[in-house]
Amino acid sequence: MATDLSILGEVLVISSLFLLGIGYLLSERGHTFLGKYFPKKIGHQISILGWICLGLFWWIEVEYYILIQDPVNALICAAALPFFGYLAYHEYLSIIWKESYEPLRWLAAMTVVAGGIYFFVERVPLLAGWFIHLVAEQSVWFLHIFDLETSLGAIDYGEGSRYYRSGSEHEEVRVAVEADGWKDPLAPSVNIVLACTALQSMIIFVGGVICTKAPFRSRLNGFLVTVPPIYVLNLIRNAVVIWLTYEHVWGDDTFYWAHAVYAKIGSLIALVILAIAVFHFLPEMQDSILGVIDLPLREAQEKNQYTLPLAKGMPNTVIYILILGLILFPFGASANSVSSQGINVDWPLEEMYILSLVLLFISAFLLFFYRDPYREIQKGIVSPADGLVQEATMKNGMVRISIFMNLQNVHVNRSPIKGRIISQKHKPGGYSPAFSKDSDKNERLITKLDTKLGTVKMTQIAGFLVRRIVSYVKPESKVRKGERLGLIHFGSRVDLAFEESGIELKVKKGDRILAGQTIAIFTPMSELSTVEKVVEAPKRIISKLKATANEEAKNVTNIIYNIHDSVINRSNLAPEKKKK
Repeated sequence: MATDLSILGEVLVISSLFLLGIGYLLSERGHTFLGKYFPKKIGHQISILGWICLGLFWWIEVEYYILIQDPVNALICAAALPFFGYLAYHEYLSIIWKESYEPLRWLAAMTVVAGGIYFFVERVPLLAGWFIHLVAEQSVWFLHIFDLETSLGAIDYGEGSRYYRSGSEHEEVRVAVEADGWKDPLAPSVNIVLACTALQSMIIFVGGVICTKAPFRSRLNGFLVTVPPIYVLNLIRNAVVIWLTYEHVWGDDTFYWAHAVYAKIGSLIALVILAIAVFHFLPEMQDSILGVIDLPLREAQEKNQYTLPLAKGMPNTVIYILILGLILFPFGASANSVSSQGINVDWPLEEMYILSLVLLFISAFLLFFYRDPYREIQKGIVSPADGLVQEATMKNGMVRISIFMNLQNVHVNRSPIKGRIISQKHKPGGYSPAFSKDSDKNERLITKLDTKLGTVKMTQIAGFLVRRIVSYVKPESKVRKGERLGLIHFGSRVDLAFEESGIELKVKKGDRILAGQTIAIFTPMSELSTVEKVVEAPKRIISKLKATANEEAKNVTNIIYNIHDSVINRSNLAPEKKKK
């Protein structure tokens, strides 16, 4: 993959920095260019592409770290796409919420500055060689202070062009450090490479300081308390590692402990101290960092703002499965390339590939199921769900409509009409398929709305799989027509019941409909002519009486059933009492 995708990797990294830079500039305010106006959302759209390109670039780098058997950095690169995808998601929120998030813009600008400096130096061997040699020279100065004579070899540029070299070639520029007379014969040689220059640490602070919106003096102080100390401390670090290694202090493991353990721990402590110092002089930078950390807590200024077209109440497990699949995929995708290079790696790459495909397939299916797309809300009484009309009747003064939702349908349910939630009642029940007649006994949630039609009863019936109903509303809350009321997990059904007075049905059994589509029209008496009122009034009165009588009959039946169940329970208890 490193060879085949090297050009793609270069395109991705350069494109990402260019797109993030343009996105940052355009997302600050609207711009007019060549007579055409570009709104702020254009900047956020460009930034979305920039974050995704950056994540894909690091995804490609996973194979290199597999080859050098560095699992930590390989895992970090594999997690880059989910992470940068999350940042792209927040750029999307900035578009639909019509509000920029300044910490995210700061992070984009810092990425452009820091990444631009590092990749420019790293990709141009002549520039990298000059900087490495400069650091190596100044590092050995500290050894000369203690009379430890040390010399430097010539700059080793490796194979390839000295003017530009893609990252996939991974030919590090290096400068060898030689001890004159005091090196232990068993000690390995030490080379200074770009990673030994502290360039990464310095450019992070440079990018953070420059891109922070603060007075120039504050930013200058922030720069002075971080970058020069980092540079000097790194020279001391290099000198100590060279001395410990060539003195062979801890035997063959000296370089490992000096460079990979103690030096890294010391660098981490120094960076924490310097971060505290820069926060003192530049509190605006601290606010930006905390704002990035608080991204999961970000909320829209207005309540009920739309986010992704996914159902509210979707289990977080779906996202975890997707993230795990995305992390495992580049490991598995590198299996053939690694084996073709004759390198043996004790990692189950092929198994990881199969597992990643399974996880990605499952997550794609679940995301499809939990989708919540835009629906046009039409006039009249609208459908509460997508699906197949199983029943559409007008009988005994009542309209009854039943809509079956299959697995491929959207399972978010909406209010059929404007009104107020009177009550909600959850009833446990069986687990029959939602399309069967026995599903009338399934678990259900009955919601009653007070509307201009009177009482509208909406019953959400669970199917035989997950059997879980999520409600988005509470009693006494007011709802708009077409507003989302809840979600039923997997195969399910929604029933509507309301008075037929003044109703004209627009659907029939067997129709396939979408949520928000007109299923009935209600014509109030006030819109009828005098002659129509004379004809229609008796019909509506009779219809209301039938509906009321039917409802009362149901209530009486329920009371009788309750008394019947109570008597049976008491009769079952009687023999037990006699025995006692």
